[in-house]
Amino acid sequence: MQISSRMRNTLAFFVLVGIAAFIAAMIINPQRAWYSFLLNHYFFLSLGLAGVFFTALQHATCSTWSVAVRRVAEGLTAYLPVAAVLSVLLIIGAKYLYSWTFPTFTTEHPLHYEGEMAPGGRLSYLNLPMFSLRTGVFLLIWMAFGIIMVRNSLRQDKTGEENLSKKNTKLATAFLPVFAFTFTMACVDMLMSLEPRWYSTIFGVYCFAGLFQAGLAFITILVIKLKRSGPLAGVLNPAHLKDLGGLLFAFSVFMAYIGFSQFMLQWYANMPEETFWFMRRLDGNWLWLALILPLLKFIVPFFGLLSQDAKRSEKRLLLVSTAVLIGCWLDVYWTVVPVFKEIPSLLSWAEIGIGLGFAGLFGLSLTWFFKKNSILPVGDPRIKASINWQG
Repeated sequence: MQISSRMRNTLAFFVLVGIAAFIAAMIINPQRAWYSFLLNHYFFLSLGLAGVFFTALQHATCSTWSVAVRRVAEGLTAYLPVAAVLSVLLIIGAKYLYSWTFPTFTTEHPLHYEGEMAPGGRLSYLNLPMFSLRTGVFLLIWMAFGIIMVRNSLRQDKTGEENLSKKNTKLATAFLPVFAFTFTMACVDMLMSLEPRWYSTIFGVYCFAGLFQAGLAFITILVIKLKRSGPLAGVLNPAHLKDLGGLLFAFSVFMAYIGFSQFMLQWYANMPEETFWFMRRLDGNWLWLALILPLLKFIVPFFGLLSQDAKRSEKRLLLVSTAVLIGCWLDVYWTVVPVFKEIPSLLSWAEIGIGLGFAGLFGLSLTWFFKKNSILPVGDPRIKASINWQG
């Protein structure tokens, strides 16, 4: 696939902007630099992992319709090695983000840290060596499964071996439960432990729902752009878009269900160690953002994709997917930033500048992958049936 030099130069410029914004923020306010780093690191890592999960899901179910779009999802996995390097930087900056790295954090029960109750018995889990070890192990697992599945798919382009599809089905079946466990723990480490007094047994599911919703939205946008620009023109038909739209619709409903369940159960129980997390994020300064999230992540995709015709419309899918993707980024912002700020500043140069840097790195990873590899898994035995899909 041909990638224009203008696009690569633009993405490289974004990376330079991100580096400059991060350095400037480190000079002015190091904590602001690091929480901006964290929210964008988590968001783009989620997109990369969504590519692995989508690929594994299609292999595990032996899906036919998705073969024609699967290589797009495989391309997202190219970002994972970059995310692994950035995770090392996150470990370096952990002292600016996590209270459990402070020397005054202890395990006595009850605990008092600056007048607030802190959790007892968690220091054996929340410490920098264990955090670093878990982060490294999780990334190695995710990259190993992703690299092997994608490598088998690319090798099949040359050999046409049907056995490679069977190998990927076995790998995918093993990956899915492993991913459920490791990603849940990673969400606890990166996001929930920002406020170690708070806990939610459904938080991992909530994060997964956001990951796959954002991933589906991004894959849908990319598929439509590639269909319009040529590489997938004449390959995809409205039936493929309908299936992508159906998945996005379904996971938007699932996301709303999990989000409401987490909020309603904790609010109804009215336990201070649980409700303080929501009270901080429903304060007057943050309430407007809390109201925008269900609009972008549920109301727009639910009503925008309710009909079958809407799911087949490129224009409708682009608009809805863009709204969902913005909503998912805002959701991470709403989760991370209230820990450090009382007033949101979405148009801040630090968050936007660092976000552009991550977008540039993510885009360069994609262009590198698509420049080297075919946009279609031409060796897959189901590729013809997928191209002719009319479901």
